[in-house]
Formats: sequence, structure tokens, C-alpha cells
Amino acid sequence: MMQRTLNPTQARKDFYKIIKSVNDDSTPIEINGRTENDSAVLMSVKDYRAIQETLYLMNDGTLDKVHRAEKDDSGFTDITNGVHWDEI
Repeated sequence: MMQRTLNPTQARKDFYKIIKSVNDDSTPIEINGRTENDSAVLMSVKDYRAIQETLYLMNDGTLDKVHRAEKDDSGFTDITNGVHWDEI
């Protein structure tokens, strides 16, 4: 298993191995610069896209609706989202 925090010199030396590692086990690797503003995180594109999708769903309210539906124990699920399909 690859070390999860590297300095830029280590990251440059093992760059292709790091790319393989973050894709194989979905664990990001932190590359520490001199300061936090000079640091970065390398992660798989699959994980990056999943985070982006989650942020989008959080921002547009969809995630809140899903969480409310998960907690609803009424036994009724409105899959129409309030749309009256027979009137369309």
C-alpha cells in the first residue's frame, strides 16, 4: 500500500504508481507543499465525479428529498413527485 501523504519530490518520482494506487483502492493521496496553499490531493476521476455529483444534489435540494423519503415510514411513496400524469 502506498503512503497516503507525500511531498512533491516523492510524488513526482512515483507519479504513475500513485495514479494506479488511487484508482485501485479509492484512497486519495495528499501531496504536501511548503504550506497548505501549496498542497494538493490526488484522487481517482471516478471518486472526483462522485463528489461533484453529491455536491450538485446537495445544492439543488435532491439529497434532502431523498433523506426525507428514507425516513418516511408511512408506507406510501410518491414516485410522481406531485405530477398528475393523467392530466398531461
